[in-house]
Parts: sequence; C-alpha cells; structure tokens
Amino acid sequence: MKRVAYLLAAAVPILVAAAPSTGTWKTRALASAAADIDRANEEWTRAIVTGDADVLSGPYAASGVFIGPDGTAVHGKSAVRAMYAKRPAGVKVVKAVIKSDGRAAHDADDVYEWGTAHMTIRRGKVSRQASGRYLTVWHRQGKHWLITRNIAF
Repeated sequence: MKRVAYLLAAAVPILVAAAPSTGTWKTRALASAAADIDRANEEWTRAIVTGDADVLSGPYAASGVFIGPDGTAVHGKSAVRAMYAKRPAGVKVVKAVIKSDGRAAHDADDVYEWGTAHMTIRRGKVSRQASGRYLTVWHRQGKHWLITRNIAF
C-alpha cells in the first residue's frame, strides 16, 4: 500500500505538468494581439477625424473585408482604403471615440474584438451624433495582428 502511495505521489506532479493548461493559449493570444488592436483603435480615433485613409486601412490584411451598417462588403485592403478616401465633400468628422468592449480568442491566431464607436459629424452647419457597434476579427500574420473581417453595425 505504501508503494502505491509513493508512486501516486511521484506521478501527480508529472501528470499535472503534462495536462493541458486551460486558457493559457487564449491568454497568450489575447496578450499578443492587444498592442496591435489598441494601436489601431487609437489611430482610428485620430484618422477618422483627419480623413487619413492610409492610417484607417493600415491594420487590414491584404484580403481583409469591411462590412458596413447597410451590409455592403468592401473586399481587400486597397478597396477599404479607397472607401475611406471617398468621404463626401462637405462632411466632416469633428470628434470620434472608440471603446473596445471585449475580446475573445477563437484560437491561437484569431481574436474577436467588439465595441462601440461614437462620432460627431458635421455636414455644412449642422452637427449630429452618430454611434454604432462593431465586431472585428483579428488574425495573426507573423508578428502582427491584422483585420480580416470588420463589421460595423
């Protein structure tokens, strides 16, 4: 009986070390993606005001897709850039704020992020508030995380 107890005592640390760690890959994926997501959100806040299409499309993968609130899909980074560059004349974003409300790792290379964006938009002399929710899929490509899907609601 003592022999079995010793074997069990010796085996437990080995079994614990070999057992899959729950959440570890998720924690690592979220931590790895955080800097790129946070940087893109900070840059979006400034670039949507200035209309800088290069910065707004910067975090997109070459094959990334933007889906607007009306369901229109824009395919590819260059098309996303062109979409942002086509701001209608006379329309000015005066102020913008984006708030990331949550993130979840789907796997080691894909992170979902969701949140809300608020803007003050001026058309001529009339200003109005606009807000909407978003869901973004970020994919690890090498050392960076890029947008593969971005849905604006």
